[in-house]
Amino acid sequence: MRIKQVFKGKNTRTLTKNFSALAILQVLRYLIPIIVLPYVTPIIGLEHFGEIAIANSFTLVVQVFVNYSFGFMGARDIARFRDDKERISEIVSTTIFSYVMLYFIMILLSTGIIFIIPGFRIIWPVIAISLVIPLFSALVCEWFFQGVEQMQNITIVNALSRLVFIILVFVFIKKKEDYLLYPLFNALGFLIAAFYSIIVIVYKYRCRISKPALKSIMVCIQQGKDVFLNQSCVTLLNKMPNIFLGILSGSVSAGLYDAAFRLQDAGYHAVDTLNRTFFPFLARRMEKHNAYRRINFVFATVISLLLFAFAPFLVKLLYAQEFSPAVFLLRILAVSVLFLGISSAYGVNHLLLIGEEKLVRNITFCVTGAGLLLLVVMIRLYNETGAAITMVIINAVFALAYYIAAKRISKARSTI
Repeated sequence: MRIKQVFKGKNTRTLTKNFSALAILQVLRYLIPIIVLPYVTPIIGLEHFGEIAIANSFTLVVQVFVNYSFGFMGARDIARFRDDKERISEIVSTTIFSYVMLYFIMILLSTGIIFIIPGFRIIWPVIAISLVIPLFSALVCEWFFQGVEQMQNITIVNALSRLVFIILVFVFIKKKEDYLLYPLFNALGFLIAAFYSIIVIVYKYRCRISKPALKSIMVCIQQGKDVFLNQSCVTLLNKMPNIFLGILSGSVSAGLYDAAFRLQDAGYHAVDTLNRTFFPFLARRMEKHNAYRRINFVFATVISLLLFAFAPFLVKLLYAQEFSPAVFLLRILAVSVLFLGISSAYGVNHLLLIGEEKLVRNITFCVTGAGLLLLVVMIRLYNETGAAITMVIINAVFALAYYIAAKRISKARSTI
């Protein structure tokens, strides 16, 4: 059956509208570096850029724990109960307060970690400023707009935050010593976006945000533990190269890797736009997965090839001359985009949606454990190049494992 016959009518209009909104969002997110990085990197230099990259990676690790699985669970539950206003208000309240509780726990832990590790202690001001971002980012509530399939609100919110960020960067960052303003302005952008999101949720969607019982928060945490363990391991794996490079190889290696990873990440998020568009739809219509999967594979392949082919142009466009070694790293990492697309199609958008959280968790644990060991060894031997090669290997193993698991479960269920 042709794909255009599978998706038609109201479903097609909704998917197209949401994909367009998220596509515009991704263009905005990655248009920002094209505008900002050529201006900022010559001013602050590779060393300070590397420090910011290390701080960002540490912050994103904290954000993994703050986000827990609330975004996934919230989007899924709102998609399923979106016609029940009372239930939606309950989901929103529990999700927001769960975020806030975990954020303050992670801040206490992070403070101790920063002063225990010498490499982090040296750059503590950058990390301290960056650590407010996980809270503001959580309160943007993208999961809510994803669940109600009104992704244009996500685009509006993020466009607002990025516009504030760009204006502040160009107005105030003028010399090398201004590098601390970069993470500060990034945080302010998220703060404004979070404030706008809460207003929209309360006044447009008539959600009542009230303090939930502690028992409700604990139930939410309990129900999402398998999804959290899976998502946290995957995100940690993506961010650990910068942290390990910062500790083992220095800020220059971390900066080069981060420069290439940002571009690979832009490619992945282009594919993830498709995945996020289909997520609430597949939560209701899993029988349409095969058609979605074919679209996903073609799209991921095209993005991967484009990144590989245009690596020299992209690095030259965005970064100063001293970042030229990042071209080789980007061409290695470009291969990961295809594997990441396959992982999303068979992992989050299949296995998790059919209730196989524990299986996904077990796969993730095994691959993550082996991957971290390999990452340390490869960074010791080959610095940033070793990190890039390792990430391709890890993502390929994830894609293969999810694919095999999904096929076996589908075959087993079809024989019942």
